[in-house]
Amino acid sequence: MSRRYLYFILYVLFLSSCSGLDQSDLNKVFAERVGDDGLSPAMNVYKVNKDTLYNIGGEEYFIGAGFQPSVLIDPEGTIHVFFQARLGGSGDKAPKLIAHVVSTDGGKSFSGVEFVNKIPLQTYAISSFFHVLSSGTKRISLLTSLSIDETVERLKDTALISKLLGIDVTRFSRKGAALILEFYSDDFGTTWKRREHYGITDRVYRRNDKDYYLAFINLIGQVRRIDSGSYNGRLIIGGPLRGSYLPCEDYPHFRDYQSSSSVIYSDDNGESWKFGGVISDSTAFVHNEASAVPVDFGSKVLLVRRSNKRGVKGKTMHYSKDGGETWGDGFLSSIPATQCLQVLESTNDLVLCSMPANRNRSEGSIFVSDDNGISWTPRLIEEGAFSYSTVNHLSGDYYICCYSQGHHGQIGIKARIFSKDWLVEK
Repeated sequence: MSRRYLYFILYVLFLSSCSGLDQSDLNKVFAERVGDDGLSPAMNVYKVNKDTLYNIGGEEYFIGAGFQPSVLIDPEGTIHVFFQARLGGSGDKAPKLIAHVVSTDGGKSFSGVEFVNKIPLQTYAISSFFHVLSSGTKRISLLTSLSIDETVERLKDTALISKLLGIDVTRFSRKGAALILEFYSDDFGTTWKRREHYGITDRVYRRNDKDYYLAFINLIGQVRRIDSGSYNGRLIIGGPLRGSYLPCEDYPHFRDYQSSSSVIYSDDNGESWKFGGVISDSTAFVHNEASAVPVDFGSKVLLVRRSNKRGVKGKTMHYSKDGGETWGDGFLSSIPATQCLQVLESTNDLVLCSMPANRNRSEGSIFVSDDNGISWTPRLIEEGAFSYSTVNHLSGDYYICCYSQGHHGQIGIKARIFSKDWLVEK
């Protein structure tokens, strides 16, 4: 029995036997939330209030934005939402803490903000997932990418960075690199520890028979598990990458590199991660922000990518038949090519995609496909402000969509729970 399969069996056994609320209890809670319409009212997960100050490292900060939410439900039935708390403003380069709120009543109310990390970091997207270790330990993990050049730009002193963050930035071979961090909790989010995953970025890979330097990958697409087929138990996460064919200049910032998309994957339940295949067709550098899910009973991985140019009619998609290690040619989907992240989820016979339906980052919609991503039907879930979001399966036929409001989350974060009946209503 492979280690990957063993981890998967442990995960399934744990979820089926050890949860605080059984499936029927959870379904009753969520059925009450969505009511006869199948769609819950908008729930306030977090509201930006610049008058509220937080003492962080001896300095006072307000949270200027709640951005890029990530959601999971633990075996006790608690809904966890993690997001970027951008300090003192809403820009991408603002120092950030990872904020954490929970709901223990099926989304009726959410707790106040707690912080996963104590020192502001130049991190980007957050991807949370629950897993059971071979020891039986129940763990919540968060993956994020730390920008090395932005860290050096803000803190200046490499010795200070080492003292504050425990990271030796001088070990990176080029400017513009990133380090993948994992924050993890073995007590359902009460306390957190951190470890580093070196060797994924700041590496030279072979692609298209050329050497390619991978500087940065943003773990934006959310971790999904392949639960059947040849890659049963594999964890995957899609996102944009930055890099260049060699020889390349020593770029000062990761954004100066060429942009494309890929996945990282884990065959040991999140203990270690590997870099997957990159796009090699004509769409390689035309699209970037990506999300990936298993489809067709685990026999394929579907990747959806954001377009960076105007005039494109739809999001571009790709299939992988080897668990994300190589990709087929891109094809145009019927999902609108808005310049905003789109996140995929798959469960049973459906694939879901959450995103705003227009360039103004409003009219949040859930696009659903029952043919493994070939055709899509939209369902409007939020008429107002809707930017970066995520969609997740909760329990049974119930799902949650959590979304930032404002271009970079300047208003805050809301969520709605919905049923399969609402989603596929004719």
